[in-house]
Amino acid sequence: MKNLFKKIGALLVAAVMVLSMCTAVFADKVEDEYTNDITVTNLAADVDTTLKVYNIIYLDLTGGNQTWKVVDWASPYVSEDDKTGAFKITNSNGLRDAADKRESADRTDTESGTSHVFSGLPIGAYVIRAFDTKGTYSLMVANTYKDNDTYMASESANVVAKMSEYKVTKETEDKFVRRGQRVNFKVTTQMAPKKNEKNEDLKEFKITDTSTGLAKDSFKIENITIAGAPKNIATNKAIATKNSEGKIEYTVDLSEFIEGTAAGATVVVQYSAVVEDDHTYNNSATASADTVVYTPSEVNGFMGNVTLKKVDTKGNKLDGAEFQLLKVTSAEKQGAEATKTPVNVVKVKDGEYKVALDEEKGATTTLVATSGTLKVTGLDEGNYEFKETKAPTGYKVNSDNKEFTIKANDNAEVNVGELEFVNTKLSTLPSTGGMGTYLFTIIGVVVMAGAAGAFFISRRKGSEE
Repeated sequence: MKNLFKKIGALLVAAVMVLSMCTAVFADKVEDEYTNDITVTNLAADVDTTLKVYNIIYLDLTGGNQTWKVVDWASPYVSEDDKTGAFKITNSNGLRDAADKRESADRTDTESGTSHVFSGLPIGAYVIRAFDTKGTYSLMVANTYKDNDTYMASESANVVAKMSEYKVTKETEDKFVRRGQRVNFKVTTQMAPKKNEKNEDLKEFKITDTSTGLAKDSFKIENITIAGAPKNIATNKAIATKNSEGKIEYTVDLSEFIEGTAAGATVVVQYSAVVEDDHTYNNSATASADTVVYTPSEVNGFMGNVTLKKVDTKGNKLDGAEFQLLKVTSAEKQGAEATKTPVNVVKVKDGEYKVALDEEKGATTTLVATSGTLKVTGLDEGNYEFKETKAPTGYKVNSDNKEFTIKANDNAEVNVGELEFVNTKLSTLPSTGGMGTYLFTIIGVVVMAGAAGAFFISRRKGSEE
């Protein structure tokens, strides 16, 4: 019996030894023994940033030996030096894209400030991805260990976030406009990082608007705010010039605010310009700096046009009729009459006009139809009427105004199409050289002469008696 107990005891001891060996074999990735923090700084201000951290190298204890291992999904982009054992990222773009394709990160946090701490991360190497509505951050890499001659231990890491690209947002309060209208624009972006990847200092920061269809001398700064505080600049810091392509470049130099403004701080520039084209306008705003790339933002504006066809009752085209184009504004008070204001235009060519700029030379409210056609371009949305002020020779003025409406479209120019305006002929007059009124004149003279003769005869008879 004693021998039996001895055998059982030996088996239990052996089992315990096997289990302990198995524990050593299957204990691979270190999760809790060594941990530390990663602090990410230089995040954009005034916005929520989503941060994701991915472990790419971990400490492995398989078989009781401490070794560094690369996770499978990152292994194509990380290599180990055979001599030194050091790891090196061989394809940062590939590693970035592979991380972004992962269904989930090891940890995902949201930060509303300019710095964030990932606490309690296991010893190893990590990549950090940051996303917000203001721009795109470069790939960040951090190690939570230190390598001494005799041992490895956890160590906190500090990472400076760097924008690889900032977004520029361009807005306008009115995309469907008239020629000559002053339009307000708003550009929003972030102050550039103070240094680039080559450790070069930020020395220049400018906002530039490149446009077509806007008058060069009409650009005007309305308001500038940086990190919520209003700013003023000298007039020579905001200049409009024409480039080699004939486009207008309006540049606002904000370099003087670099030193006192944190990287990522919100910059808002509001300015206005007058629409000069009679069909469309286009402008693309961006920023330029020494340390980061900016993605431009574009705004397109459009206008309306209308064509009037001038004909007689048989559909024949008529020439020489004169009109006014009236803009109809609804009365503010109920029961009051609408206001009808003549639109100032300038002649483009015979039978074609465009809305006039303020104080533009040749402006008039009289439009003349040529070869049966009258066209007006550069109109904004609203209700209009064509009023005939002079009919073609031999025709009556049509007193019924031709009404039409232009509805705003922020994506394309609006063409009302052809409106038909009909004139009727005047009553037919006798032709020159005919009997005309002469017959009636002769008859009248004869009647008057007869009456006069009768009068004198009656007087003579009266005197004889």
